[in-house]
Amino acid sequence: MKWTLLGCFFLLSLSTYAHAQAVDQQSELDEEMQVLVRSYVTRHPEVSIDDAITRLTIQTGILHAMEGLRQEFAGRLTEISIQPVPDQHILVELEGSAPVANRTVSTRSGNTKVVFETGHRHTNEAFYALVDKHRELLYRTIPGITGSMGQPGEDRLVIHIEGNEQQAQALQASISELEGVLGLSISLRPNMARSINL
Repeated sequence: MKWTLLGCFFLLSLSTYAHAQAVDQQSELDEEMQVLVRSYVTRHPEVSIDDAITRLTIQTGILHAMEGLRQEFAGRLTEISIQPVPDQHILVELEGSAPVANRTVSTRSGNTKVVFETGHRHTNEAFYALVDKHRELLYRTIPGITGSMGQPGEDRLVIHIEGNEQQAQALQASISELEGVLGLSISLRPNMARSINL
């Protein structure tokens, strides 16, 4: 009888410990979701907290669908992104004028509309090949480059520089010449320190 009671107590202790661990993991997940939701609502104040939770849940479910779209349109793909307005949807930007009908993808979390936008000048690959082809010219013309960010859907290249706003303004004539050579819109983002590889 004594051993039976001790065994029951031990099993109860294990069960309580496992439950406490599960609650801890759940609260960590809840905290992480709260941070994501707060961040999302800050960036999109027009979205309610409930809608933000729904959107974030759906976003994790549509990543597989987005990868499928990337593969399906690999030869024409300019950019693919999740857009927040007017409703959350996947935007697929394509090179060329051949139209593609909008569609809906379904996941366990819900349905998401896929909107196709055609008429872009470059594929994602061609855009970055163009930038790479002229990288030496960019570095030679613009002092203090710390990085860049491409926006192929807008034919736009944002170049980060160490210099301040005045130095960026002083480079505008050179930027105009570079835009003529690359055929892209180029803008400078000043006061961007070099990243340190820790």
